[in-house]
Amino acid sequence: MGMWGGGGAGGYSSGIGGQRGMMRGNRGVDGWDEEYLGKPYDAEVVRKMIPHLKHRRRALIFAFACMLMVSVSIYVPAFFIAEATADALAGDAGRIPIWAGTLAGLGLLGWIAGMFQQLIMARVGTQMLYELRSEMYEHMQGLSLSFYDEMEVGRMISRLTSDVTVMQELLSTGSLTFAADIVGIAIAVTLLMNSDWELALYTLAVVPPLIFVLSIWARYAREAFINVRIRISELYGNLGESLAGVRTVQSLNREDENAKRFDVMNQENRNANIWAGTLTAVVVPLIELCIAISTAAVLIAAGWRALASGSLDRDEAAAIVGAIVLFILLILRFFEPIRDLVMQYTMLQRAMAGGQRIFEVLETVPRIRDRDDAIELTDVEGRVDFDDVQFHYVEGVPVLQDFELHVEPGETIALVGHTGSGKTTITTLISRGYDVSDGSIRIDGHDVRDIKRRSLTQFMGVVLQQPYLFSGTIRENIEYGKPGATDAEIEEASRAVGAHDFISRLPGAYNHELHQRGQNISVGQRQLLSFARAVLAAPRILILDEATAYVDTQTEVIIQRALRNLLQNRTSFVIAHRLSTIREASRIVVLENGRMVEIGTHDELLARDGVYARLYKMTYEQEQDASLGEDEAVIRRRRGDVGDIGDAAPQPAGGK
Repeated sequence: MGMWGGGGAGGYSSGIGGQRGMMRGNRGVDGWDEEYLGKPYDAEVVRKMIPHLKHRRRALIFAFACMLMVSVSIYVPAFFIAEATADALAGDAGRIPIWAGTLAGLGLLGWIAGMFQQLIMARVGTQMLYELRSEMYEHMQGLSLSFYDEMEVGRMISRLTSDVTVMQELLSTGSLTFAADIVGIAIAVTLLMNSDWELALYTLAVVPPLIFVLSIWARYAREAFINVRIRISELYGNLGESLAGVRTVQSLNREDENAKRFDVMNQENRNANIWAGTLTAVVVPLIELCIAISTAAVLIAAGWRALASGSLDRDEAAAIVGAIVLFILLILRFFEPIRDLVMQYTMLQRAMAGGQRIFEVLETVPRIRDRDDAIELTDVEGRVDFDDVQFHYVEGVPVLQDFELHVEPGETIALVGHTGSGKTTITTLISRGYDVSDGSIRIDGHDVRDIKRRSLTQFMGVVLQQPYLFSGTIRENIEYGKPGATDAEIEEASRAVGAHDFISRLPGAYNHELHQRGQNISVGQRQLLSFARAVLAAPRILILDEATAYVDTQTEVIIQRALRNLLQNRTSFVIAHRLSTIREASRIVVLENGRMVEIGTHDELLARDGVYARLYKMTYEQEQDASLGEDEAVIRRRRGDVGDIGDAAPQPAGGK
């Protein structure tokens, strides 16, 4: 880039780079620990979920009642099966139809209750998914630019998608499944103890050792699952960078080297998953082993009791067999929820961690907030006053210092200076993307901090160096700042900036579908569409940030013609590196290290023979004299016909 800019995003990111690095530490760039997997139960997350569930308490109570009925239909039949077995062995077949009918009734009850439970919880989970995503999206839209300086967009998307989805899974299936397992264990223990407490003690003897082993397993499993999360995050990050920067990768012949790096990361991810899978494979058969040991203990204890009793009559033998059947069935039912709880362990961890990250986003307070008594702007003349403005992104590293400027309505102010001199920072402060560190900025006499931000920005238009277009039609992109604009208004705005001709040549014309970020049209065409969007919105204050950086000379001539109409009667701030863009400005502000060093028209600044004139001569004259004949160079200098002006001095630190 040239002396007047060099940096759309470059200077801006350098201004916050130090802050971003300082905040990262051992955590994610957003300040949140991505390695945190969560506790199986986090009371704080549950407490914060309660307000979202209060208005659904009737549905939740009904679902809980259905879950209890399902648990009864699953665990109680063991008692009736045991009774039917004992009656059959004792020769009392009269009650068997009763037991059979009871079992059929319990099965039907369990089916109906389970169906309603699933339907209710699926509905609750889906509604929660909708509400949380909507609430998060709306909240994220209102967060300050400084938040996004410190937060990677990919992580925000992760919170809006995967974290919310895992919370939905917990609500729709996991929560009641977890509760059902606890209830099931309680029912099984109650039936066992009530049937024969001595045999119950033999049955449950394996539980304390099992809990001890699982507590050790949980520690290793936690570390293993954290490692899996880290590895897959690194893998996706590398993949995203490689695909996003594929042109750079191919131009520098980095394919083989990148493939090697990806292979190493892929192997680490594979190894992490193998270790996590191994731990899971160890614990599931352990439950089966406990079932076998408990079953054997019951059989041995019951057999020993029968031998100790000597000869048994038919009814006594039937009772013992019935007890054995009851205990074997309950043993299977008892360890089944334990197996489920082990398998749900990581799901609960992920859900609690996801919930924590969701509420961290929702509880993030925007640094730029409207005051309670903020006013609503209904009209704007366009007078802008900078009163001794000071600003920094990082404490102790000033970006703007003692900036004093008073702009009358309709004036066009050109901002020039090296990358990092504070140009874009000034325009961002006008729209209150950040708050000044000291001093004030006033619009029509009102401090921007006393104005509702949305009412302020509705009177502003911005055209950036790298225009952002959205997926959709050209028409939708042009009317983005003025939804509902008529076809005539859209076409008029396009003609004003010279975009109508190329739009008409596209398949579908204004209904032509743009790919992501408008990648299926040229950069210059994207810029023309962004100008048309600004023209259509008809703002009172217009900001052009390197707006002609990527257009060719012919297109720039068209845009310059449109700009004369666009800038007329509007207060405008123009950041540009081409003299042809700024020479007609009302005043040119020259910035150096965050300070205003000169101000005036192009001719006045050249006549002053100061910083502006020196940079002008160092760049333009050297380049033009080297490439043109001396006579032609003199003629073009007198005419003021200038191409790109390059940086002639080292770039100072600071904001753009």
